[in-house]
Amino acid sequence: MADVLFTAEVTVPAARENAYAMFGGGRWADWTFDARTDDLRVGDAVRVAFPIGGMPLAGLARVHRVLPGQRIVLRHESPWRGRVIIDFEPDGAGTRVRLVTSVEDGSIAPLARLLGGDLADDPDEDVVRIGLLTSYSGSAGVFGPAVENCARLAVDEINADDGVNGVPLRLIVADDATTPATGLAELKRLHLRHHVDMVIAVHTSATLDAVRPYARRVGLPYFYTPVNEGGKPAARLFRWGEVPGEQLGQAVPAMMREHGGKGWYVIGNDYVWPRAVGACARGTVEAQGGRLLGERYVPLSTTDFDEVLESIEDTGAELVVNSLVGGDAAAFERQLHAAGLRRQVRSFGALLDEATRDHIGDEAAEGMWSVLGYFMDLPTPENQEFLSRYHAAYGSSAPPVSSVTESVYEGIHLYARAGRKAGTIEPTSLVGALSGVSFSGPRGEVTVTPTGRLRQPLYLAEAVAGGFRIKAEQGLAGID
Repeated sequence: MADVLFTAEVTVPAARENAYAMFGGGRWADWTFDARTDDLRVGDAVRVAFPIGGMPLAGLARVHRVLPGQRIVLRHESPWRGRVIIDFEPDGAGTRVRLVTSVEDGSIAPLARLLGGDLADDPDEDVVRIGLLTSYSGSAGVFGPAVENCARLAVDEINADDGVNGVPLRLIVADDATTPATGLAELKRLHLRHHVDMVIAVHTSATLDAVRPYARRVGLPYFYTPVNEGGKPAARLFRWGEVPGEQLGQAVPAMMREHGGKGWYVIGNDYVWPRAVGACARGTVEAQGGRLLGERYVPLSTTDFDEVLESIEDTGAELVVNSLVGGDAAAFERQLHAAGLRRQVRSFGALLDEATRDHIGDEAAEGMWSVLGYFMDLPTPENQEFLSRYHAAYGSSAPPVSSVTESVYEGIHLYARAGRKAGTIEPTSLVGALSGVSFSGPRGEVTVTPTGRLRQPLYLAEAVAGGFRIKAEQGLAGID
């Protein structure tokens, strides 16, 4: 069930078919939330912006249904979930466009927080509270909707199997807005207001740096599952994603062999993980006989890459390591393609997953490379079964799953298995039981090692129209 949030209506000076055709192209953008899209095929991504607190807040939607020339229905994914219906009706010489936006019940709380409030939850002591700290807005907002979907799917599966020691799981979601300070405030809210028993997280390493001291001080088990820069094991902090050395060690020699280039350029956001990628790229490229010709780091939420593209062209670089995040990565690659550089420049995306590829677009992303532990196009029975359950739960136009987003699915299952093994969710006992816990899922078998890393498969892939082509399985990541 969803409640209507608001409606809007405007008459535009164009015939109905012309007004419909202009949707997503920038004309009359104010009444369609600055909507931008390449096409109106079912499932295609639509980038939008909402005026929240006097500032534009980037959001994502997906085409759900179209009646050409008459109606467009979007499923809104972030920063809240809901539906947008846009009707086009003749009005004299022009067209009356009516927009109805609704918000799902489960998104009312995050929307209230965006507007400056918070909704109290119904206390229920007989549950295991799982805090999910992720990004629904900001540069990393492209990941949030599928992260939550995968987390809820895992929770539902575990609850259908009698929960953890007979106690059901409950998921509580928080949005860090791709901002470290917001991430810390949201972690405190999860802990103090919702009394979570653990946190599973998909956000930037900048947010991790901000929240780690608090999580350590209060003793929260913290499972950080996306790609990351690595680091020393901590008592209750687990980093389970792919790390730069594993990714670049596979991608750099393969791209140099296939494309014949030796000159590299690094572009990333200016925080700890992209800089770790850059440092690793420097050593890996030189070890393979290549040369690093340029390196640039930009703030999160950068949208204009003209100077970077000029620098790439000036250096003569043939290969790029892209460690930008989410919307920034998409903007850079779209601009690189629009500038005509894709013909001579190939990119490796350290965080190129299905969500980012989707927002780059088929044409601009084609030929990019990625190395991750999971891709939707893995041709295994386990992955096909997982995707069937995912689409049965969230629909055929649900946001795509990726290594970044699917990682929480395994993370929650591993937590539940450790709790069952320990016979309790008491943090010290549960963390002590994690070593050796395995789960066979969409990416294959994953196992927590004695040092707290995650042993998992690693795949080399190339972006193609509609997804990725798996070029090779590259062995295991997370080897102690």
